[in-house]
Amino acid sequence: MQGVIRATSIAYLVLMTLLLFTADPTRLIGLHGRLLPLMRLLMPWAHLLGFLTLAALALSVRWPAPRWSVVLMLVLYAGMTEIAQGFVPKRTGEWKDWFMDLAGIAVGTAICWTAALLTGAIVKARRRRCPATPSDQWEVLQKVMSRPAAGGESWWG
Repeated sequence: MQGVIRATSIAYLVLMTLLLFTADPTRLIGLHGRLLPLMRLLMPWAHLLGFLTLAALALSVRWPAPRWSVVLMLVLYAGMTEIAQGFVPKRTGEWKDWFMDLAGIAVGTAICWTAALLTGAIVKARRRRCPATPSDQWEVLQKVMSRPAAGGESWWG
């Protein structure tokens, strides 16, 4: 399952990069300027929703790095894309967009962090309900569920 999430995360990063660096993103996805009513409604929130999705995907994967470094890389990526958009015809890099990117990263991180906390709570509740299970198995399960980052002491790394 981690392989599928990792591939999806990388594919989404590539798609998002292409969308951010094209003069007309609607042409890239085949809409040629014709937006569906729902897409028109969500367009002001595109940066927030795009980076929320990217953060949730990137933080769901067990990368060989601490979670905080993944979040830092997302913040740097958001800043670099806004700077680079200044060099793309018909696009501009704006502070407002970068703040929307950061808000999306923050919300995506909060969702993943909350999910990790809830998963840890579920593991602890199961351990209390099933005392017949050898404790070393529960400790291994809890370690796997609460420390998805390689070499980290917590969810953050």
